[in-house]
Amino acid sequence: MSINYGYYLPLNAADMYKEVRFLDISPKTDGVGELARQTTDNEGTPKWVVSTLVKYKDLPQQTETFTLVASQADAEKINLIADLTPIRLLNLLGGKWSKAGADKTSWSFQISGVEVAK
Repeated sequence: MSINYGYYLPLNAADMYKEVRFLDISPKTDGVGELARQTTDNEGTPKWVVSTLVKYKDLPQQTETFTLVASQADAEKINLIADLTPIRLLNLLGGKWSKAGADKTSWSFQISGVEVAK
């Protein structure tokens, strides 16, 4: 069981990351295997996971994932972005969560979209 602290803070991706490159977009699911179903927001819009390769200012590259609420058509457009293309994260938000009974707090990230960096 996880505890979500119930809020997300706006973050400036340009301050956090030196570079962000697109890897993949896939449905965000609740479950495993055949029982897995794509999750949606309160209005029924599908949730997606955008996987990226990020370069922090002074750290090695690593993968990072972001939750995106978007229509199937918008997700299909994002999926046309070639692997490792530099992208911009739109409206980045970060939220805190922790597992019940744990003393470690982690962050999860949401975005409203991506665009190819110019």
